[in-house]
Amino acid sequence: MKCKTPLAWLQVSCERTRLLIAIAGIAFADMLMFLQMGFQDALYDSNTRMHRSMQADLVLLSPQAQNIVNLSTFPRSRLYQATSFASVESAVPFYAETAN
Repeated sequence: MKCKTPLAWLQVSCERTRLLIAIAGIAFADMLMFLQMGFQDALYDSNTRMHRSMQADLVLLSPQAQNIVNLSTFPRSRLYQATSFASVESAVPFYAETAN
């Protein structure tokens, strides 16, 4: 039985420069994909850092709050109302503002 060289290997090995350019293109595309995945992880981590650092089981927000930069206040009586439950140990207000 004769050992045949596959056609694909013959096409790739015939022109070395073409092979190197193809490998470089694939490596560049892989690098861009990993870079994009790194940006995605960094964006997620930076957006959830404050929430992870809070030592809270429950957070009450005003219904008018749009995002963490544009929070709206609600009456302090809601905090006292939350502490009236037996399972709530404490209720503390949290104020967030942007700094220049």
